[in-house]
Amino acid sequence: MRAYVTLLSNRSYFEGVLILNRSLQKVEAKYPLCCALSMSVEEKVECDLKNEGILCIRLSQTAVDGIVNIEEGGFSHWNFTFDKLLIWGLSQFEKIVFLDCDMFVVKNIDHLFECEPFSAVVAGAQYPGNEHWKELNSGIMVLIPSEKVKNELLEKINEEIVAGRTEKRMIGDQDVIKRYLKTWKDQENLHLEQGYNIFADYLSYYIRKLGYSFNRNADKPIYVIHFIGKAKPWMKKTFRQYVWMLRMFLKNPYYPIVYHRYLKFLRS
Repeated sequence: MRAYVTLLSNRSYFEGVLILNRSLQKVEAKYPLCCALSMSVEEKVECDLKNEGILCIRLSQTAVDGIVNIEEGGFSHWNFTFDKLLIWGLSQFEKIVFLDCDMFVVKNIDHLFECEPFSAVVAGAQYPGNEHWKELNSGIMVLIPSEKVKNELLEKINEEIVAGRTEKRMIGDQDVIKRYLKTWKDQENLHLEQGYNIFADYLSYYIRKLGYSFNRNADKPIYVIHFIGKAKPWMKKTFRQYVWMLRMFLKNPYYPIVYHRYLKFLRS
């Protein structure tokens, strides 16, 4: 069985899973979305997802114990991402296209199931100032479940925690995956086109300067939009975040269009 898989590690991302599922349905995805639930996610959330028609799988372990990252103002949201490494243990699936639940699919991506394992995007690398980015973004990945790979990834966590604390930086699942895939940046066959993971913040630049488009037969189609950062579209905003959004809307004219369309999916 093939499936799209996402991870819900805490209640605050519930609406993101709903919108991801609805966006996949809108583009007539052939394969279902399965939501992997961290052990801490409440049963009511699982019931609500099932009522939406979303297949749920409860993870039987956690990738890390305790808090890894602490940032100014509270715990980092990256603390909840490590369970993504457990997705490799979902052996009931033949092949998986993993999607973060803050992603919005705007064009059918079923063909990604034909890509090689560990195919991913160097997301945002073509935006000015990011030219040195060479590593994958773990928001969307093609993978084949493997208990061996899962265990090897889990073994890398402590190494990455030590390195992060030494270098005084926060870490997440993506850092662990990059440590595991040391030669990925040199394997061009695993690099998916930028249109499969376009940061919403960069959307106007990618459309106006790089020729990406929502048009059906575009030379550079946009497939998936990624709402990175802590302030997700469905979440209640602080005054500071509203100011940030206003600046984003003014700087990035395509952002409010997609933002409105995204929230429309939540209300549907």
